[in-house]
Amino acid sequence: MYYYVIDSFTETRFGGNPAGVVIHKNLEQDFMQKFAAEVRFSETAFVKRLENDRFEVKFFTPNCQVDLCGHATVAAFKALLDSQLVEDNRAYVIETLAGALSIEVSQSFIVMEQAEPRLGKTFRDYAILSNLFQIDKSQIGDNQFRLLPKASSTGVWDLMLPIKTKDALYSLKPDFDGIAAFAEENHIAGIHAFTLDTTKGVAESRNFCPYYGINEEAATGTSTGALTYYLYKNNVLNDFDHNYVFIQGLSMDRPSTIVTKMVNHNQPKIKVAGKARILSKGELY
Repeated sequence: MYYYVIDSFTETRFGGNPAGVVIHKNLEQDFMQKFAAEVRFSETAFVKRLENDRFEVKFFTPNCQVDLCGHATVAAFKALLDSQLVEDNRAYVIETLAGALSIEVSQSFIVMEQAEPRLGKTFRDYAILSNLFQIDKSQIGDNQFRLLPKASSTGVWDLMLPIKTKDALYSLKPDFDGIAAFAEENHIAGIHAFTLDTTKGVAESRNFCPYYGINEEAATGTSTGALTYYLYKNNVLNDFDHNYVFIQGLSMDRPSTIVTKMVNHNQPKIKVAGKARILSKGELY
């Protein structure tokens, strides 16, 4: 069995979001969870080949199994390319707890189909949110589209939290225990804070998921897919078959570039794409 450490959503070592990847033939679930806890990446992907163009992928945080993980999927296919189990410029399918999803590999660019996009509850209690991040309530929202905090999912539920300015976004002081309790109470994975106050892409983001043992992540593909759908439903993004760029990880000194695309206007789907850099590779005994 091969084990990889891969930085996703970056082309630079020590940028992006690191993930573990294990390519295996028949590991037990208990081993996967213990191994993920041992290596302590935000997610570790365990990949099993089912057919030539079909793979089972399971995702584990140090604490639990999760339905889907974008950056670990990018890492998984970077590892599969390195192991010559997939080829460039081909399409594949992965079986996940979020369903069967298509993956395209194009010039080493990994393009992931997300699960059915959905919007959930709107959160209007700004007092709670301001206390969780020690931010003035007036900084929640945006200056043009009247965005409200709202749950969104393309495989994993997160609260989309609009912040008016970039300075406010990077001055957030998260109460991780409080965020974990808030997430459990509201049946979400975490909080995806973002601002449209940027010149680097559509938005700059920070993602907090202490409920799953991840205080902050440098790149979250599923959350960025959910953010894309949220922005589409709020008339911020309108173009289909267009690449949108999102920036994350600057607060952690791990800059990440995440690309999304909306397809199929009649029944919208979100695709999330990025590149990756292999940091290390070894055998697992």
